[in-house]
Amino acid sequence: MTQPTLASDRGIRISKVRLVHQSGEFDEYSFASGMLNILYGVRNSSKSTTLRVIDYCLGDRDNPVGALGAAIADEYVEVATELRIDGRPYTLSRALTHGRMSKVNLNGVEIPASSFSDWVLGELGWPNLHIPLGLNPATAAQLTPLSFRSALRHVHRNEDSWISFANKEQEFTRRAVVSQLLGFARTRTSDAKREFDLAQAKRRLDEAQAVDREVQESTVQAVAAISESLQLPLARTSAQVAAARQEVRAELDAVRRQRQQLTTEIQGISDGGVAGAESPAGYDSTLTAYYSEVTGRVNHATDEVAALAQVLEEHRRSARTVAAEIGRMERLISSIGVFDALPVRQCPACEQEVDPHRHHAETSCYLCDQPVDDDKRQRRAQIEIRSLKSELEDLDEVVSRTAADLDSARARQMELQSQHAELAQRLNEERAAQLAPFVAALEQLSAQIARLEHKLTAFPAIESILQRRDEASHALVSAQRVVNELTNRPVSTHTAGRSAVDRCSVFADRMNSFLTEFQGDVWMRSDVSIRDSDLTFYVGTRPWDQALGAEAKVLFFLAYSYATLFLDQDLDRECTFPGLLLLDNPYQQGIDQNVVRRVLLKLADAAQETGTQVISTQAVEPPKNPRTIRQIPMPTVYAAP
Repeated sequence: MTQPTLASDRGIRISKVRLVHQSGEFDEYSFASGMLNILYGVRNSSKSTTLRVIDYCLGDRDNPVGALGAAIADEYVEVATELRIDGRPYTLSRALTHGRMSKVNLNGVEIPASSFSDWVLGELGWPNLHIPLGLNPATAAQLTPLSFRSALRHVHRNEDSWISFANKEQEFTRRAVVSQLLGFARTRTSDAKREFDLAQAKRRLDEAQAVDREVQESTVQAVAAISESLQLPLARTSAQVAAARQEVRAELDAVRRQRQQLTTEIQGISDGGVAGAESPAGYDSTLTAYYSEVTGRVNHATDEVAALAQVLEEHRRSARTVAAEIGRMERLISSIGVFDALPVRQCPACEQEVDPHRHHAETSCYLCDQPVDDDKRQRRAQIEIRSLKSELEDLDEVVSRTAADLDSARARQMELQSQHAELAQRLNEERAAQLAPFVAALEQLSAQIARLEHKLTAFPAIESILQRRDEASHALVSAQRVVNELTNRPVSTHTAGRSAVDRCSVFADRMNSFLTEFQGDVWMRSDVSIRDSDLTFYVGTRPWDQALGAEAKVLFFLAYSYATLFLDQDLDRECTFPGLLLLDNPYQQGIDQNVVRRVLLKLADAAQETGTQVISTQAVEPPKNPRTIRQIPMPTVYAAP
């Protein structure tokens, strides 16, 4: 079993602060527990910066320039704080380089700065609560976390928060932090959350009621309009819609069967019926057979015309080819004389140069001396031409006969097509006369089917409308049930340990014990009291901020800080005990230096008595008490920004 933490070990204690330069060198300051640690030095010697480094390592989500200042962000690459949480040692470090600024390094493990609050609350054993975002839980729009840093602002009093509980703090956060410090935040937050949840539930109920009213009215109107338009029975439930759909489908199936039966009868007439007694009255069954015969003859004539046209085209192409050959042979004869007059300059075999003027017989070739007769070549070409002309005459005769046959075939085709069209017209007239009695019935059945199908398409829309109505009703019932449950939930009236009134009284008594020494000096002759309902601090009969001047406000918050050191001793473990005070330059608002020195001595004694830790900064010579006060000189002076 884990041993219980000693009272003196509860909370946070700072052991060291380290600032690492760009060069790798570092500045380091050590702090002691159970006493007052005073960072002492002239202006711009990093006193306040050291406190801001502690604050930054404790999860500040601002960037380094915003949290520490531009000079520090440029000078250092890392800041670190060694501390103890409930006696357990930790090292927290923050890198000031790009890419790691949003991380907090916990003993070598990096976590997002946004997750630090949850981690440290768990380590401290403080409640991790969400509070309404506003003074009145019933009107708050949402819940917001009560983070660790909200409480830290009450024990880290920087130069901007000596006349207020915390710098730029909302009143609802201040009340939650005070209740957290005094140990009844769980109960107070639970009641506030119940009130917030109840208000949210009532708002959702109002919305559900409005939607339900609108849907109920629109549903009746929409369904009635659709039903009247399509002549449907008025359906008010999904079951009635299903019954109406089934009835329409049954009627539609019956009409479709009637149309199918009528279509079958019409098809029988269209097919010409059968011969003999089964033929329809007044119908000539031979007309259809004759029409089929003529159709075949038309198709045959069409094929014959196509074949003759193809043959004619082939014969004409052959005639054109023969004529082209005749022309080629005639050009050959003409070219014989032309080419004979051309001298040959080079032997085609050996490529030797030839002199056309060399001596040779006129009847022989002047190259090879073989005898040459021009008439032989011409006679051979003329014989070929006569043969081709004879072939051309035959082709012309065939083309003429084929053209005549094609004209005759086309005439027969036109005659048959005319006969075919006449038969088709007669056949259509007879069929139209026989089908006329069925057309009106068929059109009526088709129109009836269209109306029924249109009715079927309306049912999904009606179902959707009714479903929206049912969903609105279910949402209304659910919202009402949530409101009833929250309304009947008992209000928390018991606080663990002491009551809220008693806790406020103890804390106020501790503040008054601190202020008694200063009555008639900086402080007036009135005591501090705390109203437990809204945690307003009173001085006498007036709220503190109305009763006190600037100097007295500084003393008020020194007393407030003093009382936090005794929370664990005065109350119980329900309180959130920081065990640490960070006081940045308590010499504020013109308060007398001797008063501040006396205050610091009281804080030092309180730290020793409670085992807590106080870290303060000041440029004034600090009081000397080696048992309870440790002076930490700041040797380095930086240039003012």
